[in-house]
Amino acid sequence: MPPEIALVESRALRDLARNRTEALDRVKVLLMLPDGLYVTTQMVADYFEVEFEAVKKLTQRHRDEMEHNGLRVLTGPEMARFVDLNLRSTHVRGRGIAVYERRTVLNVAMLLRDSEVARAVRSHLLDIVLGVLPAQRTASPPRRTRPLGPGPHWDEWEACTRNPENEAWRQVIDGEVQVSREEPTVESRLDGIDQRLDAHARVINAMGTDLTHLRYGLNRPGW
Repeated sequence: MPPEIALVESRALRDLARNRTEALDRVKVLLMLPDGLYVTTQMVADYFEVEFEAVKKLTQRHRDEMEHNGLRVLTGPEMARFVDLNLRSTHVRGRGIAVYERRTVLNVAMLLRDSEVARAVRSHLLDIVLGVLPAQRTASPPRRTRPLGPGPHWDEWEACTRNPENEAWRQVIDGEVQVSREEPTVESRLDGIDQRLDAHARVINAMGTDLTHLRYGLNRPGW
């Protein structure tokens, strides 16, 4: 599985990266409306080079998360003022218009599967996030968060020391990275359990790979 898919699958990781909008500019220029704050659904679709309906359906499926990241649906006089300022030459149909901040567009990038532009944004986003987390550590080795049993400890500590991506997942699992969330519902709690199990599996798989290389003396890059 490509590493960037981790952002599609994990709400916790998306929350961790939600403000790193500079990843958008590393791929292509995002044109904004005259107010400099928002873009429309069609402008988001144009940026990601997909159909209007693809963005609309994605926004409907993840509306709570999108609203948490700046999505607004304007209606009535507020919509009229917005259209007069930003879309004077455009006839707007319907009773409302969805507008997206840069953070909302980044949210779309982290969820949109069938877009090469979105994949590129996710790859840059992982480079940014995983480049920041190791820099926050001190020169001393990372502490063992959980007590370990007796015996040789070629374990999670080693796996996280050698691979920044594993360390990033460990910080999310152990709560060292504070992730802002809305009041959890039963559904979101279940999603959180799934995400936590997924994160644990990633670290365990990395540990298994390390054990295999250690046991059979296989060469590993960087050793």
